[in-house]
Amino acid sequence: MLSTLFLATACTGIARPEGWAGPTLADNRLVASIERGKMAAVDIEDSSGKVIWRFPLKDQRHPDGGKIDPEAIYSTPVVADSTVYFGAYDGWLYALDLASGDIRWQVETGGPIIGNAVVQDGVVYVGSEDGRLYALDAASGQERWRFKSGDSIWATPLVADGVVYVASMDKKVYALDAASGEERWDKPFKAKGGLASTPVLTDGTLLVGGLDSRIHALDAASGEERWDEPFKADDWFWTRPLVLGDTVYAGSLNGKVYALDVNDGTPKWEQPFDTGAPVRAAPVLLDDVLLIANRKGELYELDPQNGQLLWPLPIELAETVLSDPLAQGATAYISAQGGDLFTVSKDGSSKLLVLTD
Repeated sequence: MLSTLFLATACTGIARPEGWAGPTLADNRLVASIERGKMAAVDIEDSSGKVIWRFPLKDQRHPDGGKIDPEAIYSTPVVADSTVYFGAYDGWLYALDLASGDIRWQVETGGPIIGNAVVQDGVVYVGSEDGRLYALDAASGQERWRFKSGDSIWATPLVADGVVYVASMDKKVYALDAASGEERWDKPFKAKGGLASTPVLTDGTLLVGGLDSRIHALDAASGEERWDEPFKADDWFWTRPLVLGDTVYAGSLNGKVYALDVNDGTPKWEQPFDTGAPVRAAPVLLDDVLLIANRKGELYELDPQNGQLLWPLPIELAETVLSDPLAQGATAYISAQGGDLFTVSKDGSSKLLVLTD
């Protein structure tokens, strides 16, 4: 299944996964994968991008004595209570101390982890290539429950109001009780293709993009479709949608970015903005403008009202970008595939913060 993922996005050779984890900001440090298969904490107050710690160290081992080798990291780290949580291609979910990078606990799933972990009310939720969603105690890693879908789970789960929403490559979206893992809908929603996009919730509407080239809008309480028809493009939606007011923004692997009315799915721009290369990274709001990154590492700043280009020319990082940018006010942090870490400002300036060793 993962070979299809690599081939479809042309992001790596099938036998050598590279990873595309985005960065996370916590306590004036950026936690990011700055080398293939490694996680690190970078001091953003240091002009040289000083690395505070790296994981794994050369001699670190799993509980069974095996050498720790994440191989590749697709999962953007999440920080809660001074702990960094992320999954890796080796199938393990790691919990590290934010200050030191020391292992607090580690749990093995039945397959590679592609989506991000989510931490809510002392519980970590994460999906795996083995088709299961795991709910683990955030302090100890002890399993509380697991749910089996019909295929791989690449998407990051969404936790809201005591419900876990998870999209699966079995073409279904499930709503699960956060405490028990029991299904909350009468039946899961089923699309026409696998679902790898992270769901987004807004005013009782759940939005999710699919490999059926559609954006689906579901009633969060029942799982029933809200739009008369899902919005259809001519290639996959793999990005997490962004909702601002009554508008949904989503990029497609056809290279275009769409703005849709959240109430009925109709386009709000005269035409989508075409970046010319696949868009897997999620659109983000950079202060009051949209920042779009395509696979070629071209960055565009758009007016969210009409989709017009604000920078005269895109910023060209000249590196593959598949991870979601991290926006903080008028500055965004972007991880390129392979590990180089950039900062980009609303004024169109960019800087290489960390160069991969």
